[in-house]
Amino acid sequence: MMQQRLEAAESLVNEGTCVISADYGSILAAVKDAVESGRSATFYVSAETARRINEWYWTPERKKELRVEDISPEEKARIEKELGLRDALVFSNRTPCEKCGNIYGAFEFLQQGLQEHGRSTVEAVMAMRNVALIRVNPTEVAVCPNCSEKITRGGKLVEGRIVGGTEVPHYYGGTRAYAGCCRGGQLM
Repeated sequence: MMQQRLEAAESLVNEGTCVISADYGSILAAVKDAVESGRSATFYVSAETARRINEWYWTPERKKELRVEDISPEEKARIEKELGLRDALVFSNRTPCEKCGNIYGAFEFLQQGLQEHGRSTVEAVMAMRNVALIRVNPTEVAVCPNCSEKITRGGKLVEGRIVGGTEVPHYYGGTRAYAGCCRGGQLM
């Protein structure tokens, strides 16, 4: 068993990543440090650790501040029917595109993930049974599938394109396998 763990760790490190084994307090400290510093990191943790991190990060106050809401039964059904994904997300924010007004929510996020990462990668994450993926300050940019513009706030329409503005983060998560994204910044 230990030899298999060491071989798996060696394989991951050879691919340019890092493996850390630590107690819950140390893992939470590392997640908090990444969140608060604004650095991007991906953590693969036990389902219990993910649950505890989500409790720490996704407070009712933070969800309200970030306008995160539970995914509606209609959107869940659409995700299952059109994208073929079950129990992919529990909550998400919903942001209108400044150019066309299309709403970017859980469906659009998962659709973009399938296009960028491929079905096999998305399904592999969803199939994890004892491990959860937590994204901290992810670097992806939400892109409207209707008009291909970045989802921004405060931009100006110039010659048919949105110019300037601030990229609007997409917040999501809540499942056993995909705990979701955490971003730095203070609550107002």
